[in-house]
Amino acid sequence: MSPAYRKTWHVAATGFSLVLLWGCVPDSTATPLPIDLLRELPRSERSPNPDPNQLVRVDFVRFQGEPRPALLMRTSSRVIWSVQMLEEAELRADLALLPDSPPGADVTVRVGVSDDRLYDDLLLLTLPSPRDGQPDWAPLTVDLSAYSGRKWSVFHQPSRRIWRVVLNVGGSDGGRAAFVLPRIEARSAPRD
Repeated sequence: MSPAYRKTWHVAATGFSLVLLWGCVPDSTATPLPIDLLRELPRSERSPNPDPNQLVRVDFVRFQGEPRPALLMRTSSRVIWSVQMLEEAELRADLALLPDSPPGADVTVRVGVSDDRLYDDLLLLTLPSPRDGQPDWAPLTVDLSAYSGRKWSVFHQPSRRIWRVVLNVGGSDGGRAAFVLPRIEARSAPRD
């Protein structure tokens, strides 16, 4: 092996090693999981304006017989959290249409993720009307693993990107959805 070829090979191997090591360095600015979305609400983007607090707020609701903190959202409202997720993650909450919604209210929940260039719809769900004056609670789990964690790629590193997790409530005027303890946490089940 000639000295010139050996030097070129060493430079290429060193460069490749540095690229691999760069992907293994943790980002010190990221919030570790779990992320409490109620606590992050003051830093979120809420709409519509001028007073998003009328449409989106935190309050206590009765869940499984006990008062629990919840995100309350009226129809035609949206919340956007900017987050960075180092581990493979999922969005979790328990949700229901509240009994003070008008009878027959048609309320849909949409969850999506954006990087300010593209928007991916991850969930579209119609909430059932309350039965016997009681909310019909349902667990919500949205897989965010495509936007979180480390990947074996030099170019696609979702854990290094700030993602915008978008929660929309739409439908009939006056409907009100509750999300008990909304959070982003480490994914609990392995991917199939």
